[in-house]
Amino acid sequence: MYYVTHPQGPIDNLPPENILLAVDELNNEAGRGRVIYQYTPHMDPECPVNLYFDMKSSLGARYVLLGALMARARQLREIAPDVPARVYTIVDPRDTESQAFYTSAGMSLQNGEMMVELKRPEYESRIPMGAEVIALPLNTDEEKLAFLTRLSNNDIRHIDFSRLQQFCRSPHFQLLGMVRDNQVVSELMMVGNGDTCELMGIYTHSAYRRQGLARALVHRSMEILSMENANRFVARVMTRSGPQMGLMHAFQAQELEMIALFPEMTM
Repeated sequence: MYYVTHPQGPIDNLPPENILLAVDELNNEAGRGRVIYQYTPHMDPECPVNLYFDMKSSLGARYVLLGALMARARQLREIAPDVPARVYTIVDPRDTESQAFYTSAGMSLQNGEMMVELKRPEYESRIPMGAEVIALPLNTDEEKLAFLTRLSNNDIRHIDFSRLQQFCRSPHFQLLGMVRDNQVVSELMMVGNGDTCELMGIYTHSAYRRQGLARALVHRSMEILSMENANRFVARVMTRSGPQMGLMHAFQAQELEMIALFPEMTM
């Protein structure tokens, strides 16, 4: 028999109520999990509330622990009850045992993260009327921190200051902005080495979406980088993100590798 409890205090800046411990009758820990509330309206406008969980558990305790994590996720879901929400975790595409466990619990495996290759259009890039592409500076720590803040405000949070510093030293590094109405309304960062560059981040302010700005920015970036002998362009894509998938379809992206699967359930 296993029971679920909480730690006495926060762990990794998470409140104890979001951390669950599965213990046996002798109070020996048999599993541990956590739930993290994420609000990502820019990355996933159709389902902005994402409740991420992860867990490590013995075989005997994992269903008990998963049930408790789901119960906590339902409580957190009530923070914004009228906003579409999902609960999800991440598994390796090769981990068939974990995939079977989560599907047996009623979770879907239809979404994930994949690496794709973007096809550079044969025609010249066209900048929308009234817009201009500019190179953005990242010479000072203040400029780098400001850029990271802009990324975070648009749900791009996988890049920290140390990683950005590494990117800036790459053989190919590019930070472009699209200006319209006297303000930067879209930004792109490409990083690469040799003949390959990766799209590390791109966003467009919500008021300026569906105007072809991101597509034009990527195309112009490809043209500039091709002058540096880069002719292969890749990106990591969340398949559940409508904006990301729309951009990938615009460049006839081909899947190279499934990086992760997201067992998920709508709430």
